[in-house]
Amino acid sequence: MPQEKNNIHTPYIKWEFLFFHKKNSDFTLKYIITPAIFIYVLSYALVPFSNGDPAFYSIVGRGLVRDHILPYHYAFDHKPLGNYIFYGIWDCLIPFYSGKFTLLAITLSAIFVGLCRIFGNFSQWTAFILLTIGGSIFDVMSGNSELVVVTGEALCLSLMLRGIQKNRNSLFFLAGIVASFIINVNYLAAVCLLGPVAFLLLSPGWFRISRSFSVVIGGLVGLGLLFSPYLMPENGSLYAYFSMQHEFLRHYSGTTRERIRCLLLVGFYVFLMWPVLAAWYRRFPMLGWTQTSRKNFVLPLWFLSSIPATLLSGHPFDHYFQLCFAPAVIMWAILLKQDVVFTRYAFIPFFMVASFSITHNTLNNFKDRFYHSQVDYAAISKEVGQRKVLNIRAYQTVFYLSDLKPFDIYLFRDHIDVLYGRNAGLHYMDDLQRQPPYVVMSYDACERHEVEMPVCQWVQTHYQLIYSVNVRRSKPNKLSLSLYKLVHSG
Repeated sequence: MPQEKNNIHTPYIKWEFLFFHKKNSDFTLKYIITPAIFIYVLSYALVPFSNGDPAFYSIVGRGLVRDHILPYHYAFDHKPLGNYIFYGIWDCLIPFYSGKFTLLAITLSAIFVGLCRIFGNFSQWTAFILLTIGGSIFDVMSGNSELVVVTGEALCLSLMLRGIQKNRNSLFFLAGIVASFIINVNYLAAVCLLGPVAFLLLSPGWFRISRSFSVVIGGLVGLGLLFSPYLMPENGSLYAYFSMQHEFLRHYSGTTRERIRCLLLVGFYVFLMWPVLAAWYRRFPMLGWTQTSRKNFVLPLWFLSSIPATLLSGHPFDHYFQLCFAPAVIMWAILLKQDVVFTRYAFIPFFMVASFSITHNTLNNFKDRFYHSQVDYAAISKEVGQRKVLNIRAYQTVFYLSDLKPFDIYLFRDHIDVLYGRNAGLHYMDDLQRQPPYVVMSYDACERHEVEMPVCQWVQTHYQLIYSVNVRRSKPNKLSLSLYKLVHSG
């Protein structure tokens, strides 16, 4: 193959992609980009979380790891068991709140990049920066479960590729165990792994029955270990565990409008990464298949298999595209290391969107930092202690930061609405008649008609308002809340 002209001279990111002129890029990097990145990372480190999902996973994880209550007897979310084991352990390991999930994101990103070295030669620093800073579009720094998934996928695929190189079935067995766990962090991992795993197991020259058998046995062993607590009668049945997920997901799937938005959003993100995909195909054409170049197909297959995974839920959430973005980052870093030429304007759309996302996320984080400071979570925790709290459409932040115990397992603010629809008020009334010691609602929820009238009348009759805070002077923020204490029974 003829040598391509080199216009990228180092393994580090050359900001000429965005600023074009060398004499301007050094100034921009020193006085604009570096401080902006520092402030961006700092903004994540100052908040307890930037996305509510990891905080909620930690609540369920506390019930599992600390109180030894299996899902979903403590609190419910539709993610599987492995997700709560992971976040429950992380919550126990890290004793502080601010920056907890930022540290998780940085740690997982570094591990992911290190694991992916087996797919090709690249600058790990370049890949890390692209993933964490470029990944601002997909909120990588929030430490959401998608980052856990792609790191687990990287471990699984690297074990399999290493098993091929060393001809060791034990590595395929370990890969099966890892796959069983990571699929039980998010079921979408099974879709993401389908293409690359099938390629590694079944492609000519690599196919061995023993390798496939080892993966299957490893997967079964992993599932057995993961769900072994459910074999004890006092912990409930697996049927109940899966039926609760199925019932919720049946109501949770996106509407037609949401699915269209999700499809358009994923299409736009694929467009942003198109220069990488096109350059990869030119650099490693399928017609150039050889024994030595075969592993070059693992990353694009991983990317392509992850696209339907981002579409399955039907919800247009940016962080879902982390599943595709992570393997694309490694492809990008490998191409840079190999001095592949990109057109001058190829990444303008990506860097423009990334710049907007960095600014938007940074401002939001600093605002959230201020809003959190308005709530006395320590005082709430001291008041409530170990008694249980019923949540009526309040944001679940207070349960995480005040370490409250849920009265109803459907703790997430809209889960009861998702499950019961128009009958949600009846479910809240059933809960209230069982006299929960405390009730938390969003700020002035009854006055703003966010809660059904019979529910409000019951709370006003049987409970006393003991704490209320509006963290924003204008319209109440999602962190604004009101806490009530039971004063009358019967």
